[in-house]
Amino acid sequence: MRGFWQNPSVWSWVAVAVAIASSFAPSLSSAQAREFRVSSGSRMQFVSDAPLERITGVSTNVQGTLTIDPQNVGASRGSVQVPISSIRTGLDLRDEHLHGSGWLDAGRFPNASLEITAVEGATALTAGAVTRLTIRGRFTVHGVTRDVVAQAQVRWIPASDELRAQGITGDLIRGQAAFTVNLPDHDVSVNPLVRLKVSDTIRVNITIRAVSNGS
Repeated sequence: MRGFWQNPSVWSWVAVAVAIASSFAPSLSSAQAREFRVSSGSRMQFVSDAPLERITGVSTNVQGTLTIDPQNVGASRGSVQVPISSIRTGLDLRDEHLHGSGWLDAGRFPNASLEITAVEGATALTAGAVTRLTIRGRFTVHGVTRDVVAQAQVRWIPASDELRAQGITGDLIRGQAAFTVNLPDHDVSVNPLVRLKVSDTIRVNITIRAVSNGS
């Protein structure tokens, strides 16, 4: 047995086996779903482009969590939401109408939310690179939920000394997604007096910055 381990060819095979195992170790470590919490720097934008006016409403009060496995991105799930009362359009009176009972009715339906139900377009995320995805989900506003399809770009940045120097102890996900919403489908009717200034079709743009728990 002692002569077996003294054989140089045996040690060559051992070295190869160790190298192969080492090459798989990072992927095995990263092939785990982890929770990412939406953080500052995120925002949800609502754009109405009507014949007479373009209105943009923005909320930076975005909350939510995402569960993402970078090596199995198709299994990703999560949800994000914003308080309706946090949406600002640049005019206080218009904001008051937007939040009021005649429009989005923040009193009865305080949040707009997106629940992610499926992710398509890639099998895995590449560290540092932008990945284009199609996200299927359910969008709720004014108490009504409808299916939506969003086109998205996502960048996964694994934990590193550079991130820790910025106070980020876990992985970072940065993403952008866009989809359209039809207001009548959510029981929101446009007042005839402003029909030329407010579109039935609203474009929703979401910018997400989410951080996982540090290891």
